[in-house]
Amino acid sequence: MGRLKTVKLVLLHTSFNLFYQFFYKVFGPKKGRITLATMRSGQLNDNLAALEQGLKTANVKPVTVFCYHYDRTLAGKVGFLLASIKALYVIARADVFVIDDYFFPLYAIHKHDDNQVVQLWHAIGSLKKFGLSLPNADQSVMKPHTNYDWVLINAKSDQPAYLDAMAINQDHVIATGSPMVDSLLNQQPQQPRLAAHRILYSPTYRQGVQGKQQVMGYVNNMIAACQQLTGPWELYISLHPYLKLSAMTLPSNVHIFQDAERVKTLMPTIDLFITDYSSLSLTFSYFERPIILYTPDYMQTSGFYVDYYQYLQAPHFSKAARVVDFINQEVDHMDLSYVHELKQKTFPHQDGHNTERVVQFVEKLAGGEH
Repeated sequence: MGRLKTVKLVLLHTSFNLFYQFFYKVFGPKKGRITLATMRSGQLNDNLAALEQGLKTANVKPVTVFCYHYDRTLAGKVGFLLASIKALYVIARADVFVIDDYFFPLYAIHKHDDNQVVQLWHAIGSLKKFGLSLPNADQSVMKPHTNYDWVLINAKSDQPAYLDAMAINQDHVIATGSPMVDSLLNQQPQQPRLAAHRILYSPTYRQGVQGKQQVMGYVNNMIAACQQLTGPWELYISLHPYLKLSAMTLPSNVHIFQDAERVKTLMPTIDLFITDYSSLSLTFSYFERPIILYTPDYMQTSGFYVDYYQYLQAPHFSKAARVVDFINQEVDHMDLSYVHELKQKTFPHQDGHNTERVVQFVEKLAGGEH
């Protein structure tokens, strides 16, 4: 880390903590107040959205919401600074503060015990390393994934990964099941389409200018290779919202978008899912349709919590042309036992009560039972 960046982070760390301590001393937490917060979107999604609805259904009050979407523009950086100061006030006022992802201002403060923080991670499963599992993360001025009191996860088998990625005690990582799984259980995969096969391709985000160029290179390779598909098909490409898309001339049956909600709508209609390292492969296994891995830079990744290829057992290729050859020759008569096995590993809680369990847990915290 460069010296200038370190100085900036030290200043942020100090100033953010001063703001938080001021807000705590002047206002303090309001007993029973539950706050749902995210800095990955302008609205609550997935687990937090399901939790909010569950709290409303259970008539749990008061519940407040804090959302901010950081778009990495200059205006976005200024907005992020102001939003972080507001977030510090919201943390200081909360009895229970529930987040679903990385939450920058939280890692700068000397948190008081009566501001309880619950991490309800937004993704299902644990594949790619993140947080404190990454090299040198624990040496950062703003040490990530700290100040958590509880971490609620989807499956007991994921616990070792979260213990490695977050500064949390083992008995405070609880497998309640993910609330967003409940809505997934109500969806049924649509019958294979006769008009055209639908393919969803979801490459994961890579940092920096070079990383973004890599992703778009893989996207262009996939679009070009898919021109060799036999039979009618439509290709849907879901890109990370941090990628800035340039104008592209696309075939009429290729669709590129940056909308997580659209992915959820599309999933039941998709005949085939292609990704490199996205945890969407775990979610998609619910529909018991083919999953293929296109991993041209497999050896350059930051690592996994599992033996990636062995865990998914999916066909994997380093070239887009080989992916298309496999689709043309093998997909129609694939043995999908690997997908069925992945589904069973991914969804141990299929009783439809995941949201209810999380609501009860949060309600108990807000009632002082902790």
